[in-house]
Amino acid sequence: MKQADPLSLDERSFKVYIVHTILSKDTEKAVELICKKFSVRAPSLKIGIPKGQKKALGVYTVESNSIAFRDSEQFFSPFVVLHELYHCIRSSSGSHRGTEKNADNFAISYIDEYNRFARVAQRAHSKRVD
Repeated sequence: MKQADPLSLDERSFKVYIVHTILSKDTEKAVELICKKFSVRAPSLKIGIPKGQKKALGVYTVESNSIAFRDSEQFFSPFVVLHELYHCIRSSSGSHRGTEKNADNFAISYIDEYNRFARVAQRAHSKRVD
């Protein structure tokens, strides 16, 4: 049976799918899907923060259209990945226009949707077990 195209999912399901994909250690696929959805060029991804940014968990660089993550833990962190992707989406004009608060809210909107889905699934599972 062929799986549905994730881009055809409704917004809530798409957000759940993206977070699940990152947690399943397929960050590259999640990044590609979000970039397709928002019609922006996918950034290159790497582990290792540029000098002078050592406290950051992730850094989006407009000039190279790349996201650098502090370590592999951050590379698979939905919050960090989505936060940096927000900067990528907002920078598609060639200049950085996204605030940290907006980047946080973007990431949290995906994670909140995933958590809502997980709670509903857990309740449904608990009812079947009882």
